[in-house]
Amino acid sequence: MTNQASVFQKSRVPLYLQVAHLMRQKIERQDWPVDAQIPTLNALEREFQVSRITLRESLARLEEEGLIRRTRGRGTFVTKDLSQQRWFKLATSFDELVRTVSELKIRLIAIDEDDHPLVPHFDAGEVVGPYRRLRRVHYRDDRPYCLIEIYLAQDVFALDPEGFSSAPVIPKLAALPRMPIAAARQIMRVTVSDEETAAHLDIGVADPIVDVCRSLQDARGRIVYYAHIQYPAHMIQVELDLFAGQHQPSPALRKKR
Repeated sequence: MTNQASVFQKSRVPLYLQVAHLMRQKIERQDWPVDAQIPTLNALEREFQVSRITLRESLARLEEEGLIRRTRGRGTFVTKDLSQQRWFKLATSFDELVRTVSELKIRLIAIDEDDHPLVPHFDAGEVVGPYRRLRRVHYRDDRPYCLIEIYLAQDVFALDPEGFSSAPVIPKLAALPRMPIAAARQIMRVTVSDEETAAHLDIGVADPIVDVCRSLQDARGRIVYYAHIQYPAHMIQVELDLFAGQHQPSPALRKKR
């Protein structure tokens, strides 16, 4: 790789972790598929242009994570398929959001439930309190996949306190006949986890996460639902229809492209 050493030096992350991340990426992309033998140390040394000591530390990290198995005299083999780890498709419309959450088979563990003032992270609508705050962790296949803090208008929460406290909020909110949602907005940022988020999501401190803030408003512009959600970045994918709401190109034009 060209100027590999100088690229590595630009990061404050230890060198062996940088190389481990690149190796993990190869497993996710299936350049190194499950059960395949990975290249020898000589080949890895040429590819990554780092010392054998660094490579051994990187491989030890992957082995600790259960991604590879090293066998004396035989080589190193991939033991886990990461190609499907980005299973959660982040919704980009309200209808898709309702459908996605409704179809998920999850369990949740409540952390807190209290009355708390809402201070949005972006211009999300008019704050008209009070709000009920619900903090919880959602799990799929016994793995945490999001830490979520929800603010629900108290009059809305009062319509189904038990249901909102024990199940995903969005489908229940969308099903309320007296609660038409007039506007829905969300922003997404890629950042890193702090100590509390890392502990709840079973990831490392400063590991990459997808940070989402979501707001639902009624016809008066009042925020009836606000959520701050954090996902491990390695589980998330975003798909966008770049022609959504616009004139679609003709089939002939598509062929030319």
